[in-house]
Amino acid sequence: MQKTEIAALVIVAIIILLDWVTGLLKAAMQHDISSTKMREGLYHKSAFILVMFLAEIIEHAQGVIDLGFTVPIVVPAAVYITVTEVSSVIENLGEINPELQNSRLLNLFRSDKEPEAE
Repeated sequence: MQKTEIAALVIVAIIILLDWVTGLLKAAMQHDISSTKMREGLYHKSAFILVMFLAEIIEHAQGVIDLGFTVPIVVPAAVYITVTEVSSVIENLGEINPELQNSRLLNLFRSDKEPEAE
């Protein structure tokens, strides 16, 4: 495993953990801790982890078996998961502390693009 792949896996794990912690804090603050919601959230996090394992297997299989393609997949999968989880962390932080919702601090993590009308 290359350093980049290891870093991607570690970053994904840390961001997933951060999302879980901020979600738990938000639920505790709102007096809304639910084992059902926690289980569902853990299933979603587990799916992200399984996606990373699948990406790792496919990336290594490309070097051993001719799959007909060679594409780096671990880092793009990690980027997608990280962006998804970071947006969830930002949402949780905004609900934990409403003063942060539209603050310059959290805006550092948001895209400047306006959503296009559909």
